[in-house]
Amino acid sequence: MDELYVIARRVLLDALEALGPHRGATILVGAQAIYLHTGDADLAVAEYTTDADLALDPDLLEEIPPLEQALQDAGFLPMGKSGVGVWKTSRPDQDGGDVEVQVDLLVPSAVSPGKGRRAARLPGHDDHAARKVDGLEGVLVDQAEMEIGSLEPDKDPRRVAAKVAGPGALLVAKLFKISERKGTARANDKDALDVLRILQGIETATLAASFDRIRADGRSTAAAERATELLEELFGTRGSEGSTMAARATQPLMDEDQVRLTCEILAGDLLKELKS
Repeated sequence: MDELYVIARRVLLDALEALGPHRGATILVGAQAIYLHTGDADLAVAEYTTDADLALDPDLLEEIPPLEQALQDAGFLPMGKSGVGVWKTSRPDQDGGDVEVQVDLLVPSAVSPGKGRRAARLPGHDDHAARKVDGLEGVLVDQAEMEIGSLEPDKDPRRVAAKVAGPGALLVAKLFKISERKGTARANDKDALDVLRILQGIETATLAASFDRIRADGRSTAAAERATELLEELFGTRGSEGSTMAARATQPLMDEDQVRLTCEILAGDLLKELKS
């Protein structure tokens, strides 16, 4: 297993422990949440991430302790205005160097009290402690508590109970992220590979049921509907942008044409369920 992923999991557990009083409002999202649901999803490319993403539900968030105090007391440093919602820390690697790991605190845009473009501006907390993100609304609906364990049990036996976003909500969020970054320097082929992991690792009926729950909640209806459009736009054919990105992300370990075809078939199966 990649050492950086192991360190990222260690930092995630540190962050969850630091945010203990806010655990009820905290939901694991992003790649680490995806891997908890899918494992390797029968893909030749190993799970890999160097950060952790945590969504916050403002309706459940306590005001004490302030987020910034809880994280700084645990050794996390804020990026402030230059990186709204970004908290960084470092841990030693096997070679004696330091690895920097980033934890992002995110708030679904539809429920964020902040009126600006990026800062969530949560009452009782620093204005820049968390940032608004479009497409995360599904995590408010599609979630479950799971035990998250260390990836180095011989050295770190911790297991932390925390809310984890469901696969449907994670798929919605990834589709928004790919669309938002498409054609920019921030575009990352790994995001499309994460979509493929979800499509391949989770039963189509399960994903469709998650989408139905997300679509039925007023906070996340618009996000689910837009994600359905994005799934067709980005992965609906083997030549679509998302399918192309996923194929690039698997090179040279997997056949590019087969990856493209798999994206088309799996996305098509889910779209058929969603439109039925």
